[in-house]
Amino acid sequence: MARYLAVAAVQREGRKALRSTTDDVAEATAEQPGIAPGERLIAVVNNGEWQSAIDVTHSIFYEKIYRRYREGIWKAMDLYYLDEKRADEMEDGRRVLMNGQPVPAPARK
Repeated sequence: MARYLAVAAVQREGRKALRSTTDDVAEATAEQPGIAPGERLIAVVNNGEWQSAIDVTHSIFYEKIYRRYREGIWKAMDLYYLDEKRADEMEDGRRVLMNGQPVPAPARK
């Protein structure tokens, strides 16, 4: 299962790898970028309403997220490098609205 990290912290502290909002860059990200030892590759994706930061260091997760981006499920996909230890500290499992506010929990039936 993929790990989810705090979006704002990844955007603030991560080292940007690529921004995949144009076709030229999107084609360049079809293959997972190289990852140095001790680093994690994090994809910050959004669907226009909310966003998530997902650890895509393992190629199977990268391929799945990238495929969803190319299919249009994700409107944008930004890639960040983050120190492995810091990534562990940022793990929170939440998605947030585009303005950074938490996504409300669904109503209970």
